[in-house]
Amino acid sequence: MRSITFDQQIKVETARGLAAPGFTLVELLVVIAITGVVVGLLLPAVQIARESARRLQCSNQLKQLALAAHNHHTSFNAFAPGVDRSTSQKSSLFVFLLPFLEGGNLYEQWRQPDADHSALAATVLPSLVCPSDLIPSNPVQNRISERWYALTSYGGCGGTRSFHPESPGLKADGIFFEVGNYSRPERYQRAVRIADITDGTSQTFLFGERSHYDPNYDSFAVRGWEQTMGEYGYWTGSGGNLALGDVTLSSYAGLNYGVPFDYANRGGANPPANSRSDFRYYADLRLCAFGSRHPGGANMALVDGSVDFINDGISLTVLRALSTRSGHEIAAVP
Repeated sequence: MRSITFDQQIKVETARGLAAPGFTLVELLVVIAITGVVVGLLLPAVQIARESARRLQCSNQLKQLALAAHNHHTSFNAFAPGVDRSTSQKSSLFVFLLPFLEGGNLYEQWRQPDADHSALAATVLPSLVCPSDLIPSNPVQNRISERWYALTSYGGCGGTRSFHPESPGLKADGIFFEVGNYSRPERYQRAVRIADITDGTSQTFLFGERSHYDPNYDSFAVRGWEQTMGEYGYWTGSGGNLALGDVTLSSYAGLNYGVPFDYANRGGANPPANSRSDFRYYADLRLCAFGSRHPGGANMALVDGSVDFINDGISLTVLRALSTRSGHEIAAVP
């Protein structure tokens, strides 16, 4: 047998190495497919984890709001008004709570006689915005006044009907509503005290979430019938008579209520929504409704300071019982 030199052996081994097969196209596609499946399995888990963190942050923010409301009660022997209509210069819920939400400087600026409220109202307060809330723009420009306002994802519990302020069905049976000489639905209403909550502090809502997402509602706004949902909920309250609808919510509609039809299908609604005045019924329901973008429900703070996640399957009867302070229809948080 003919022997080979060392150099010849190296060349043979090198040639064998070069001739070794790599990944085939089929094998490469299999690897890509497996990677896609793994990513597909992981992505929902990551999204769930992120939403869980957002929901927890939202819950903590509501907890701080409840604490601020109680600190206000300690200082003034009453909860803050929803809207104070004792003078022509109306102040609303979240303005009164600023000193108890690390917003003392902003509050002092607001109280100055020559204060530029237009500029101050555009201040975005991160602690008043739920990280899951879909707000297209914050601050937002009011279409009529052209002033800028920052939005909040939260509202004080106004009871069983918080909007429209001029509706004969307006109620003041919750925690936050209009007070003062020109208050509605009755004049000279006063702010609520703990002693007024006879249904129990652990069985009465204090604050809840507002969802700014409703494509059906917004389809009417495109036609000029309404503002979009993303244009409601000024933390300062609006400058006109609609401030109460910005800072309070209620159980007039069910939790996470959304307009059940879009503009194109308004003719089949019951009751009809063929005109702007007809649609007012659905608009009031939507603008009262507690709700959120958290899957399955919304966070709600109770008067005792606790925060619970309320399932959106809660019955309207129970929701309304939890929204009133002294309705004698005591219901436990589900």
